[in-house]
Parts: sequence; C-alpha cells; structure tokens
Amino acid sequence: MSIKIDNNKIIFTRTFNTSAEKLFNAYTDEQLFKAWFHPEGASTEIFKFNVQDGGDAFFAIHTPEGTSYTVTEYKQVKAPTTIDYYDYFADSEGNRADNMAGMHNIITFNQLNKDETEIESVSVLPDAQSAQQLLDMGVEAGMNSTFDNLEKLVKTL
Repeated sequence: MSIKIDNNKIIFTRTFNTSAEKLFNAYTDEQLFKAWFHPEGASTEIFKFNVQDGGDAFFAIHTPEGTSYTVTEYKQVKAPTTIDYYDYFADSEGNRADNMAGMHNIITFNQLNKDETEIESVSVLPDAQSAQQLLDMGVEAGMNSTFDNLEKLVKTL
C-alpha cells in the first residue's frame, strides 16, 4: 500500500489481484464488509448497513485496546467504480463525536486488467492538522492491516 499526504488529504492506494466488482462487493455487502473491515486481531459489529445513494451505516470496530464507533453517510454508490461517503467517529448510540473531525472519503476501484484492480481511497479532512491527527493515531498501520484482511477475503470469493 502506498500513502500520500496532500495538505488535508490522505490518499491510500493498493493493487489487488481481483476484479473491481469483487472489491466493490466487499465494501457493499454487509457480511463481506463485516469479515474484513478491521485491523488484524479486531472484529466489526454492524448495527445498520444501508450502502446506497443517500444511505447510511453504523458499526463498531472492537480491538484489544477498545471499541471505536463509526457513522457513515453515503453520498454516491456507483457499482463497481465508486463509493463516495462521509464518516464520523461516534458514541455507542450512534451519535457523532464532537471532538473529532469527520471526513469525506472517495473510494475508486480502477480495473487495471482482468486480474488486477487498484483501490484509491482519498480521505478529505477539514484541515492539515486533522489529517495529521489521524496519522498520529496510527491510521496508516490500521489501513495496511485492514487491506491485508481484504486481500485474504477476495482470494476466497
């Protein structure tokens, strides 16, 4: 995985040996998402999962260090190329956390050839300080581990 910082943007890129459709489904099918969307040694619990234009989701990621909650609002979901959404840290009831900036995420699935797809995930934060705060929290290691889980999953599909 490569990571690039551009002021208030964090851009993750990784190539997978599978189709854009399978990767897109891993993000939009509840059972598949639950199986991979967390770092190694963690688990995902889904309370709401409505991945479509105007839809939303609420889920928890349980790690040995604790639990984090996320609320997601989907702007555009276009199979199998794009997922455009906003996500926010939340409390256990699904209320947005006021002490952390939300972020606008645009995930693009670029089919390179019949056997390879590149995911580009662009996270846009309110300012460079918010982007740095996420990096300081270990988002790069977390994304690497999460994408490792995705890679293992797509090999089984």
